Amino acid sequence: MVGFTKSAVTVLALVGATIAAPAPTTEVDYASILIPGPGLPSVKELGLTNADLNKPLPSGVELTPGLEERSADPKELFKRYEPFCGISGRGGCQEGDARACFNYLLKLDRTDCQVSGVIRMCVVGKCQWYGRSFGKGFASSWCRDVAHGGNWVLNNCNRNGRVSGSNAAGGNGNLVVDIFEE
Repeated sequence: MVGFTKSAVTVLALVGATIAAPAPTTEVDYASILIPGPGLPSVKELGLTNADLNKPLPSGVELTPGLEERSADPKELFKRYEPFCGISGRGGCQEGDARACFNYLLKLDRTDCQVSGVIRMCVVGKCQWYGRSFGKGFASSWCRDVAHGGNWVLNNCNRNGRVSGSNAAGGNGNLVVDIFEE
């Protein structure tokens, strides 16, 4: 009877462990679903892998939101654009989807991300990264600076794994990056 009890306990423990084990997580294949903005190279053209697009955000990156320019008083500086979290009427992106766009745009490095009005720069699922000109009809920044502007949103506007917000491209207060779910 003791042998049977030990066997039953062992079986029940194994069954309980199987039931309690978390389901395996499936990794999103960002390399196949990322849609670049008009005129930007594809993930395949850049040779990016899913691992490249899933990289964590860089740590210790401090960016000033937008450029500061001189006012009428040459000793006084002011911001051209004030970043904010959330975009009225829009939901937040899945953090991983937004991060894939960040890594894609960062990899474009010194490629020009040019904006006349509003232009979609990256889409992953329902997550949208848009660039828009602020204060002028045209703006241009290196795509890595667009990514860094969006990095502020990813780091400061994350609500339970959902991100949404707006910030100027790193070093360019005339090009604004808006991140939201459509």
